[in-house]
Amino acid sequence: MNASRTVMVVDDDRGFAHSLAGLLCAAGYRTCVSHDPAGAMLHARAQPVDCALVDYNLGATLGTSLIARLGDEGHIFPKIMITGFGDVRTATQAMKLGAADCLEKPYDPEELLTAIETAMAKSRDRVQVSDGIREARRLLQQLTGRESEIVDAIVAGRSSKQIADALSVSQRTVEAHRANVLQKLAISNTASLVRLAVLAGLGPPQA
Repeated sequence: MNASRTVMVVDDDRGFAHSLAGLLCAAGYRTCVSHDPAGAMLHARAQPVDCALVDYNLGATLGTSLIARLGDEGHIFPKIMITGFGDVRTATQAMKLGAADCLEKPYDPEELLTAIETAMAKSRDRVQVSDGIREARRLLQQLTGRESEIVDAIVAGRSSKQIADALSVSQRTVEAHRANVLQKLAISNTASLVRLAVLAGLGPPQA
């Protein structure tokens, strides 16, 4: 199951890096190993990476700097910091810069593998949510200006009569627009419309 997933190991201790890569290969992951930030950036740009294990101390550079740089360049795969220091300040700094987790050396193999799976699962969930938001916004962009006004009012919890009064149109016109919106968006009811609109960022229904 893990064979299609690639974990990047970044550690300037070559022995430790290759030992860690061996553990990951035994667990079924593909691996790529870098011993400095420049090599890690090249790997990240050249191939899909599903998770990165980054040592805190990379010689002249801190692993936190690499994590920040990866994030700045748009690499959204989870990054797990591995540190021999284990202090709260180091962990906090790493998390603030985008680390999904922070583990202390010597690591427990099972704990490490669990951390990798958890980080990748959370990352997939975030990607799915982001994809859902983009799709919801794309669908709503199909609506006319008047249809969008009516959707906004529906999301705000207003009745057809209230919407009609606010827009100076008949309730029948509001209902016709609502029906057109549902048909255009290929959804069956107002509750689904509200969920779609809220996902797109229009805000929760108001009382």
